Amino acid sequence: MLTAALSSGHKTGIVIVAAVFIVFALSSAILLPKLIPNYPGRRLWLFIGVCVLLTVGMLTAIVTLAKEPPEAGAKVQERNPVLPKTTSTETAPPAAPAGNAAAGKALFSAQGCSACHTLKAAGSTATVGPDLDKVAADAQKANRGPLDQYIAESIKDPGAYVVPGYPNGVMPTNFSSLSAQQIADLVAFITGGKS
Repeated sequence: MLTAALSSGHKTGIVIVAAVFIVFALSSAILLPKLIPNYPGRRLWLFIGVCVLLTVGMLTAIVTLAKEPPEAGAKVQERNPVLPKTTSTETAPPAAPAGNAAAGKALFSAQGCSACHTLKAAGSTATVGPDLDKVAADAQKANRGPLDQYIAESIKDPGAYVVPGYPNGVMPTNFSSLSAQQIADLVAFITGGKS
């Protein structure tokens, strides 16, 4: 397959050097010992020198003549362009729906969130769960993305990050059954439009 990519001049050069090497090897192994019984005899240094010279010549021919010419590399790159890394099979998650803070307030009360969390906007002062008036600071310490993403994750998967000082497993996990719109509404209410 490699020879198919070589130009005819390169192929010819490699064949000529290989033929000289093969002829010398066969004649030194078969023909000359029959004609000259003492071969290589006193001229051993000449025989070794020719062997080294032909070996270096063959290796040099392969290295220099079998190189891909620069324009061939460009043609291969044109046929197989490198795609930018921005094209990927991963798709971005769909954007969360816009939340309605008023609907979120009603949902906060209906889901019993005020029984565990302090949130001035809801009129709740419970201390079982984290103080939601400090949610922005907690989100920054958690380093789990933007505020709205942090709150949404905390509702859907309360164990993903637990605010230090509060036990894991206290917040019910059934909130993961809320719709994307309901979660967006809760986020809008909890952030008070600061997300």
